Amino acid sequence: MARRRILTLGNAFLDTIVYLPALPSVPVKQRALDVRRTGGGIAATAAYATAKLGADTVFWGRLGLDDTGDQILSRLRVAGVKTCDVRRVPGGVSPIGTVLVSPDGDRMAFGFIGRDLGDEADWLPLSDLDGIDAVMADYSWAEGAAAVFRAARERGIVSVLDADVGDMDAVRSLLALPDHVVFSAACLARLTGTAEIGQGLTVARGLCRGTVGVTDGEHGFFWLDGDRVRNVPAFPVKAIDTNGAGDIFHGAYALGLAEGMDVEGAARLASATAALKCARGSGWESIPDRAAVDALLLEGRR
Repeated sequence: MARRRILTLGNAFLDTIVYLPALPSVPVKQRALDVRRTGGGIAATAAYATAKLGADTVFWGRLGLDDTGDQILSRLRVAGVKTCDVRRVPGGVSPIGTVLVSPDGDRMAFGFIGRDLGDEADWLPLSDLDGIDAVMADYSWAEGAAAVFRAARERGIVSVLDADVGDMDAVRSLLALPDHVVFSAACLARLTGTAEIGQGLTVARGLCRGTVGVTDGEHGFFWLDGDRVRNVPAFPVKAIDTNGAGDIFHGAYALGLAEGMDVEGAARLASATAALKCARGSGWESIPDRAAVDALLLEGRR
């Protein structure tokens, strides 16, 4: 199969991951077990994942003209992600995150989204979408996501929105634009007022143009197929760190669609990729390549 071309748009972080004996529930001092610096951010993590899976990947976003931005782009380029159209803003401050991880893989994440990066999207080179097979955008830069989704629709390019709770107004403004909206469980519940997956998806479908689905951790991925709620179970692994699993899922899901898979097939590809990352550890460096993912998928069919 020819290499697919994927474009992701949204945020990119430089993350510091701190490993703790236990996640705090009250203010406390405790000695960390380890620390790691790596890349993060929804769209950037998705881009790194699709590149590792063999796609020709482009990332569009905004970063400050600072050392943090330099480090983020350097890490993306290691995986082969094309970043030549990332906007570097003089005086802007690039996003930085801190993630606390417990020995059983649970996490707390704290993100500074950046400052003075500009919201305008008129500089995006939308004509470069010609030849792209799928686009995935997060909600963090709604103006950019809306522009890309509209341009993708004009060109018949399949599009995916990663919908999470960081900015519900932005999520609501984007729901009617992409072909696929994949919610986090928390976002779907907040949007629809119910934690029941089937009810939530039914309500969400009335707000969206295309396919609606939701990732729900160890319970897997659910989506509406007509009026039927269907499920791709999560692959059973011992998680070392779950941070970024949802971002990886969205990128791999978009790649699966670009390769002509149906929703179930794309979700299985995405679930396997996310599961292997969780089992391998933290950061972009733990994202698996396509051979490892295909091996897990083959094992799961036996």
